[in-house]
Amino acid sequence: MKTLIIDKNPQSRESTINCLKNIQDIELVNSLDDFHSDDINYNEINLIIFDIDSKNSNEILEKISFLKNQFEHLNFIALSYEINSSLVNETLKKGVVDFLLKPVLPSILEMSIKKINTFKEKKGKVITVYTNKGGIGKTSLITNLAWEINKQTDDRVCILDLTYSSENINSYLNIKQKYGLDYILSNMQNLAEQSFLSLIGKYQNSEIYTIEANEETIAQSNLTMQTITKIINSLKNIFDYILIDTSSTTNECNISVLNNSNLILLLILANQTSVKNTYKSFELFDKIGCNNDKIKLIVNRFIENQELTLSDIENNLKKEIFATIPNNYLTLIDAINQEKNVDEVNPNSNIAKSYSKIAKDILQIDFDKINSKANFDYNVFNLLKRMGEE
Repeated sequence: MKTLIIDKNPQSRESTINCLKNIQDIELVNSLDDFHSDDINYNEINLIIFDIDSKNSNEILEKISFLKNQFEHLNFIALSYEINSSLVNETLKKGVVDFLLKPVLPSILEMSIKKINTFKEKKGKVITVYTNKGGIGKTSLITNLAWEINKQTDDRVCILDLTYSSENINSYLNIKQKYGLDYILSNMQNLAEQSFLSLIGKYQNSEIYTIEANEETIAQSNLTMQTITKIINSLKNIFDYILIDTSSTTNECNISVLNNSNLILLLILANQTSVKNTYKSFELFDKIGCNNDKIKLIVNRFIENQELTLSDIENNLKKEIFATIPNNYLTLIDAINQEKNVDEVNPNSNIAKSYSKIAKDILQIDFDKINSKANFDYNVFNLLKRMGEE
């Protein structure tokens, strides 16, 4: 658990640091004297241990409320030399895990940390399918990939559709989402797992679930960078794999999706126009500091012996091709017309076998290794500024 200490008293901070040294599975990220430091990256922190007293309680508790609203994964433990019922009650009402009297004993602090029900690592892996131009086949890839991952692992898979298009996942597979996105978002933090699953779409009798957002619901739900992060973190506690279908625009929502992705499947066609557009995608990833190891290049609708070869694509983009999907229009359109995945329609077809192999290769990836490197600058305004630079 990555932990931050915030305490204006240097001796008190040092005492808390010493306590944490004796507690397993705790990594001290930093110790600061207030919440206003530019050195704090809340996305990388699980626990904040903070100092509070009657003089600073209003300011501190207001900050706690703001942070809990913006960063659902954060947990808080309060420390104080001053203890009275009013201060304790007001602090705990904000969702703080515990209120402890200074100087705190290591055993007491350890017991408080064990109260945190999010102590375990989030298990869900986030895989985003991305292109900067539409019409390349993202929807067919993501639906068939979800099917193959569920088939090969029996794991629970969620497709989060953020394309804001009428040609969405639910219409593609004839899935009925029972409630709108705004209702789902407002209830996802408060419902038990099975109750939440009953709100969203489900593909037949599989363990594949869908959450769809169209342009209207996006506007109503005000999907900011922080909101997207909260949604994904919540889904990671429920699903083994979250597959995200994005729009082709560069906006705050997509930056947050890319930021929270463990793997990015960059889809391309084997023609010069698509290669040029894909090169621009790599320029974008470079500007926002994306780890190149987690970007996997997939060539869709591939035909052998065409003028632009796989080697040509790799040389132009300076990137190894992860997989190819054959141009089997008849099987794909047959599956689309039946509102099924290609493996259900023709499991022996070359396109069904290619989707199966892509899923198998993804499942063999060491996600921890490729996500161990520094990733994104979390300041969205700085990101947007950098993307606009020449």
